[in-house]
Amino acid sequence: MMTLKQLQCFITVVKTGGFSHAADTLNLTQPTVTKAISNLEDTLGVALFDKQLMSRKRDIALTEIGALVYEQAQTVLQHVGHLEQTVTQYQHMDRGQLRLGLSPLGGELLSDAIFEFYQTHRHIELSLLEDGAESLKQALLDDTLDVCTLMQPIEADFDCIPVCDYPIMMVAHRQHMGNTIKQVTLKSLKNASLMLFASHSSFTSMIVEECQKLGFEPNIVCHTNQWQLLTTLLKKNMGVTLLPKYYTDKLDDKQLVCLPLVQPNLTWQMVMAWRKHRPLTPAMQAWLNIVQRQANNKV
Repeated sequence: MMTLKQLQCFITVVKTGGFSHAADTLNLTQPTVTKAISNLEDTLGVALFDKQLMSRKRDIALTEIGALVYEQAQTVLQHVGHLEQTVTQYQHMDRGQLRLGLSPLGGELLSDAIFEFYQTHRHIELSLLEDGAESLKQALLDDTLDVCTLMQPIEADFDCIPVCDYPIMMVAHRQHMGNTIKQVTLKSLKNASLMLFASHSSFTSMIVEECQKLGFEPNIVCHTNQWQLLTTLLKKNMGVTLLPKYYTDKLDDKQLVCLPLVQPNLTWQMVMAWRKHRPLTPAMQAWLNIVQRQANNKV
């Protein structure tokens, strides 16, 4: 079998004009270089050097096929060099990509991590896909995404690290709830007009499933993944909503009231997930390190 070492010896002999010079250049013994050339000729089944002409001129002389092999061998080693450079750049994150999936709820929470990744690894192409949980899961399995946000619990097909864990709050217009109620149960919202995030989000699916466990179908009057629109509709007293405390802490409006949801005590546990047993690329590992560190700092 032809080897890169044999090609390197052959090219160096031609470039330096002799076997001894090639041996010095490659830091090898002359017999080693001679054997490499002989093995290459045996593998190819042709003579690369015109030995009769070389004995008369005492200079390197290639056969016709030897000249063609020399030209192709240089191209092969150039491609090998490019390949090695590509791998080195990939390992040192001078090139590559990160394909990140974000669910409708929670993308904003990762804005600092995304910005830090961009600042630290500017040569990595960052592509973002915003979609529902089921689509994101399938994209991980199809290898069209590297990592994505999901809600606990997650299936055994995935590995994950935690991102956040917030209790669920109810938000309503103050006129709707008054000033005396301090907490609400999910069952007390049986007849309420609910405005929830997009129907394909895991968060909304969790709310619907919990209502069904209590024996009723929620009265959903609006689905939206636009935070500003939801806030505006709440101020118009169109209905009530359920949100993680991360979002309700951002509300600073005297028209609205945020109350803890109890019975059951639901939580929003978001994780960063990837396909189980998939080797982590350098970009994936760098991203997970940033997410993990920022999540720990917020605890």
